[in-house]
Amino acid sequence: MPTADAKETASTGPRLGIALGLAAILLVYCTLAVLQSYATRLQWGPDEPAHIIYVQSLAGDGRLPALARSTTDDAYISGAARTHQAQHPPLYYAAAAVLWRAFANRPDETVRYVDRTSGEALTFTVPGPVRPVRLFSVFLGALTLIFAWATARTVFPQAPAVCLAGTALAAFTPMFTYVNSVISNDALLGVAFAATAWQWARIMRFGSTPRDVLLLGLLLGLALNVKETALSLVLLSGVVLAVEPQGGPWRRRLARIGVVFALVAALGGWWFVRKHILYGSPFVYPFHAPLLELPAEQRALLLKALPARIFLFAFIPVDAIASHARVDLLLRFFGALSALSLGGLLFLYLRRKRLQLSSHEVASVLFWAGAAALVLAGLWWNLLAVDWRMGTSGGRLLLCTLPLLSLAAARGLSALFGDGKAAKLGLAAVVLSVLATNLYAIWATAAGYGTLGL
Repeated sequence: MPTADAKETASTGPRLGIALGLAAILLVYCTLAVLQSYATRLQWGPDEPAHIIYVQSLAGDGRLPALARSTTDDAYISGAARTHQAQHPPLYYAAAAVLWRAFANRPDETVRYVDRTSGEALTFTVPGPVRPVRLFSVFLGALTLIFAWATARTVFPQAPAVCLAGTALAAFTPMFTYVNSVISNDALLGVAFAATAWQWARIMRFGSTPRDVLLLGLLLGLALNVKETALSLVLLSGVVLAVEPQGGPWRRRLARIGVVFALVAALGGWWFVRKHILYGSPFVYPFHAPLLELPAEQRALLLKALPARIFLFAFIPVDAIASHARVDLLLRFFGALSALSLGGLLFLYLRRKRLQLSSHEVASVLFWAGAAALVLAGLWWNLLAVDWRMGTSGGRLLLCTLPLLSLAAARGLSALFGDGKAAKLGLAAVVLSVLATNLYAIWATAAGYGTLGL
């Protein structure tokens, strides 16, 4: 009969292996993200100059910038900064501004490059704090992965290989590494989505205590201070509290929903009120070019092209790598991987009773899919009614849900690969394949921008 010490040793071994696996994923991710940060020319990230102006305004002037109505109007002028990114709430920029001020004395960097079109050698100067603030985004990406892993461990406690594989799939996807290597509020939005999903998972598995309700409301209120995309989290959190298995009578469920919504309004509502006062709408956007107002022929062409482009930009930083990478092959790879993952999830759902899947596992995957669907629906609404140009790279707006979808993908793939060693080997092969696409994307970025000595 095994002794207590033997049992403790047996349980400690797997826990140590899981911890080392997570540490390895985070280490590889940080290495990739730092390499990607140095491969991407400074100020060449998505809307990065506009994000920098926002940070500069808070760090140097202590004020929110004015809203610019075009990218050509973006400018940092002491005391009168303006940027089209002023449409977004300030939490990410306030945190970045603290770091900016800490590195205010860092020397400026001179960037030299050759223009692809004219062949002319050009130079420009970048403020010294830009590089450290980029590395802040790398840290936020790591924090997102930790929350994603905690979510997976709550939903799939008996499947550590799935938890690690799902976390690794998110960490090694090229677009995740890319956006979390430049200055962007999407880095903090990813943390908000992953942390909220963890809270959902805990509520669905263990039930909600008053502390859980307060924490959920606090998370959602903070998330709304990062980006308005977090409104999808607010809606789904109400659904979570309405359907949680241990929620009790409807009066109690509605009371908890009311507490969460009240906290959200108290912490996040001010931003929408401010925009309504300043600009006449709580959802102001700096540009106006609705797809629905385009000529019919152009609208038909865009409606045909945009779905594939949105899908591609959800996984790959096409603009950064297109000059040197086989984008068509990457599209096929991630398309096939997505199809296999969906097939595995469908297989699991059809056999859920035979496999005795827990209700909280099924519900969690559905909530993750729901979050992605709401973000995608918001994107399409903006394309149709606000600015169709958002769709040319709009897939990256789905990045906040990528870690959650990666967890679901790992669960679906594990169902296709079978049980035990076969599933672990299959998941490892997929993770290494995604890692290879990441290294390829970093090389293509560096080759295109002439960085990292390429």
